[in-house]
Amino acid sequence: MYMEELSKFWYEVLRPIPKPEWSTPNKVVKGSLQSKLRQFSSLDKETTLIVPPQAGHHSNICDFGPNNSLVKTVISNSSDNVYALEWKSATYARRNETIETFIQDMDNHINHINNPVRLIGLCQGGWQSAIYASLYPDKVSSLVLAAAPIDFHAGNSKIQQYVTVLPLSYYEFLVNLGNGIMKGSSILQGFKSLNFFDRYFNDYLKLYNNINDDEYVKRYRRFRDWYEWTQDLPGKFYLEIVDKLFKKNLLIQDKLIINDRKVKLSNISCPLFLIAGQKDDITLEEQLFNIERYVKSKKIKKLTVPAGHIGVFMGNKILKQFWPSIL
Repeated sequence: MYMEELSKFWYEVLRPIPKPEWSTPNKVVKGSLQSKLRQFSSLDKETTLIVPPQAGHHSNICDFGPNNSLVKTVISNSSDNVYALEWKSATYARRNETIETFIQDMDNHINHINNPVRLIGLCQGGWQSAIYASLYPDKVSSLVLAAAPIDFHAGNSKIQQYVTVLPLSYYEFLVNLGNGIMKGSSILQGFKSLNFFDRYFNDYLKLYNNINDDEYVKRYRRFRDWYEWTQDLPGKFYLEIVDKLFKKNLLIQDKLIINDRKVKLSNISCPLFLIAGQKDDITLEEQLFNIERYVKSKKIKKLTVPAGHIGVFMGNKILKQFWPSIL
């Protein structure tokens, strides 16, 4: 029996990681060098666009599984035409793309669909959505930001501690190792190091102790396929994020320049919903909630839910209990 359990355990640990798949039927309606625009429903009503994070993982985190799908939750609780962006892994030819590149890419997609749109920005896709809404306020009817850093210096998150201590030259070294690309595998190692014991020991111990529980193994496999399958980022884009956002916190200072224009959060006047995780050690509540100090939105709602970082927008209980009222 011991050898059988051990064999099952090592099979799960060592098996190849496949590319994550979307759970809800959809079609690609537009593509670019940077992304694909996926359409999940085609009702002739308002339009919702979900902007997933670019953090070294696949964009299907917004449609993770049948019971963990923000896409499915939006479809079930609105009459909106629902779209999501799928970010592509960077190539050497794309190494010099910048934040400006991805804002322009978003604009091209939003011009393709009906606008104004209801924007839902998740994690790193949140600051990207906030930048877009400040530059193109007439194209955004409402803005939902989930576990998204806006005031990067607020609080004292683990990531901020790393960024404060490590010089920009360290991050430039990582990009140089990737020949101008920030490798997703390096980003993954960084995330794992934030909770070293859990990621490198406790997760495996839990797997071994539950190796005969088929449902547990199924959930473990699905999450590991998403977590361990990585995507690369353009090096220049990554370094801009580290330097201009995490280190210098330019987004809240009207000092970030995109398309020769200052990004002013005060241009955002649409309804704003902010949802943070009580157990989130990646993006602290104040990093998100502080945006209310800078926008002109008259309708602002804030919500803290009992979840960790990605649980804010893919946890089963959170999607069922809180997101319907948000939508």
